[in-house]
Amino acid sequence: MKKISYLLIILFSFIGCSSTVKKDNEQQDKVSIMRFDRDLNDYIQNPATEKESALKSKYPALLPALGQITINQLAANDPAFFPDLREYFSHAALQKIYKDALKTFDNTTSYEEELTKANALIAQNLSGASLPQLAMHVSGFKENVIILNNMISISTDKYLGSNYPAYQEFFAPYQRQQMTPKMVVRDYLKAWIMSDIIKSDNDDQETLLSAMVEEGKILYILSVLLPDYNANDLIGYTADQTKWCVENEKSVWQTMIKQSNIYTSDHMIITRYVNDAPYTSTLSLQSPGRVGAWVGWQIVSQYAKKTNASIQDIITLDPQEILKGSKYNP
Repeated sequence: MKKISYLLIILFSFIGCSSTVKKDNEQQDKVSIMRFDRDLNDYIQNPATEKESALKSKYPALLPALGQITINQLAANDPAFFPDLREYFSHAALQKIYKDALKTFDNTTSYEEELTKANALIAQNLSGASLPQLAMHVSGFKENVIILNNMISISTDKYLGSNYPAYQEFFAPYQRQQMTPKMVVRDYLKAWIMSDIIKSDNDDQETLLSAMVEEGKILYILSVLLPDYNANDLIGYTADQTKWCVENEKSVWQTMIKQSNIYTSDHMIITRYVNDAPYTSTLSLQSPGRVGAWVGWQIVSQYAKKTNASIQDIITLDPQEILKGSKYNP
């Protein structure tokens, strides 16, 4: 499904595509995170020609990808590439953000342990699949996630805590509530699911139902891979927002039916239901954003419970088949 604006704080930059790594052995290796953020900062603080060569050698795809995002320059061999990159990161405010990001993510052991557990669950539920190489970068409040061939990198400066002072000027409250360190593992997995596992419908064939079910599939898979996470964290809601959805689930579904929106292909209506926003404008000012995604999650979860379907089955099923099999009728 094509997104117009998939959360400023969850904005994916698809440069190439990630590819699922397959292993013959059942034992999954420990997941480690490459610290591109540290290596680049070391160069920025103490530039040297040999460090430029080392960065190009160690990060042959990630380095130019970051260049495209930050300085609109993809060619790392261009004579202006490194001077422009140093200039970009030379501003005092960005240096402070970079320093805070390195401090916040000084130790990534807990994230790697969570990802290793998730990777084991991936192997159990998706035969032969595994996470690609993972990395961290700092973008200066630009793209959250860079997805490359067999690599996903998270921009750590977008996860410094919802009350981080520098966020106040750039991000709305509904965006900031997900900008916390806890969301890093979820967003690595979400990026991988969206790029490698869930194949979006052709835009010309997209309906609100297909968009909601696609979102529901993503959230359902996340719930399986992160069994210790609560529902609020998986979708990025507060407890009150989830409560609103539960209490108004029936009326939301009835509104969709009465307005003949379930099978609409009107992109504006679809966007209002599934894109991040302060609230879902087709419903009420009290609603959270992405209520359509929440409904899609309930549909997929109910289908899985009623049919005992595997993740592999759910991934390939048609949205209408899932809706019918779920017998969803809140």
